[in-house]
Amino acid sequence: MNTDSYQKKNGIQNQLIDKTAPPIEPLHDTWAGKKSAGSWCIVLPFDFTSLSIPEVNAWYINSTMETLDAFFELARVWEVSFGPSSESNIKGVVLEWQPGNSYEEYIERVLKAIREYPAAIEELAMQVELLVFVHTEQSPKEPIRAWVRNLGELLISGGPEYGEPDLSFFVHHTLFYPFSYPLGEDNSELYSLNQPLLENALRRWEERFGSICEVEGLKGIYEYGFLPEEKWNAKSIN
Repeated sequence: MNTDSYQKKNGIQNQLIDKTAPPIEPLHDTWAGKKSAGSWCIVLPFDFTSLSIPEVNAWYINSTMETLDAFFELARVWEVSFGPSSESNIKGVVLEWQPGNSYEEYIERVLKAIREYPAAIEELAMQVELLVFVHTEQSPKEPIRAWVRNLGELLISGGPEYGEPDLSFFVHHTLFYPFSYPLGEDNSELYSLNQPLLENALRRWEERFGSICEVEGLKGIYEYGFLPEEKWNAKSIN
């Protein structure tokens, strides 16, 4: 996908999803923060050894655009950081987005920075806000869907010195889980609303890059999120 087609496609989607709305402060009522609650990874059979620096970073541009497209209805990037291997003396880059500013212009700034970076990138991290259902102080009983910060991270890794590249998505909370951990608060209402959003994003991601091959996290995790408790079995990952 080139940059122009990305802009055109997501410009249309933006008519339905407001990417400039500020994040809200949710109630942590039936869910909570949980480090390493879930991670999903795709390993790509790709060889960087014969690629030039511009070609390596072009791969990062394409992988970033395809990933953002797959997660478009769930995730919004608010910070991007990338850099070369630890052997390089070239400094990494950190670019942050502020609510209210043009999201498309921010993404273009990120892609331009990747394109012009003078070293082969080895890792690119995207801190994301998620468009999910939560309760708030203003709506403690009726879930609303809004952007919430510090809920996820997308990571792209690969390069001549890295080996096979991989793409990962991490969550550090139980918003997609049937209950909070470790207290066991019933989170079935928010789970039933949010798990389909996660599943759709992960399936779209897989369509672009190939099968999700590694999952780690709380009991009941699987390739497309978290199963309801009644479907947990011995094959679930603890």
